[in-house]
Amino acid sequence: MFEKEKCIIVTNNDKVLRKYQNSIKIKFVESYEEVLITTRNFIFDRHRLLTHPQASSLKPNQTPFRSIIVYPSDNSNNLDDVMMIEKAIEVFEKFRKIKEIPKYEDKIADDYKTIDLSIIDNVIPRL
Repeated sequence: MFEKEKCIIVTNNDKVLRKYQNSIKIKFVESYEEVLITTRNFIFDRHRLLTHPQASSLKPNQTPFRSIIVYPSDNSNNLDDVMMIEKAIEVFEKFRKIKEIPKYEDKIADDYKTIDLSIIDNVIPRL
C-alpha cells in the first residue's frame, strides 16, 4: 500500500482538482499534453507511476482530460515508467497529428471530465 499523502495527481481536470485537493497533492496544469510532460518530469525526479498514462479506451485526441497519479520512489531504476510515459507522449503526438483534440461544448466536456474522474475514483481506495 501507498501513503496517500505522498501521492501526487497530475491533472488538467477541474473535477479531480475539486474532489481531491484537500486529501491528495494536486499538480494542476492546463492541457492533456502538459499532464504528460509534467508526469515525465516527476518520473525523471524519481517518482513512479501509480496509474497508466493511457488509461481507458479513449484515444488521446478524443478526450481533452487526463489525470495521472505518481508517487515518490527511492529506486532510481524506474526505466519501465520512463519508457511508459515516453510512449504515451509519442502516441499523443501521433494522434494529434491525425486530428487535434476538438473544442467540445460544455456538456460533452463535462462527460469527459467525469470519465477521467471515475478512473481516479477507482484507484484512490486501493492506494
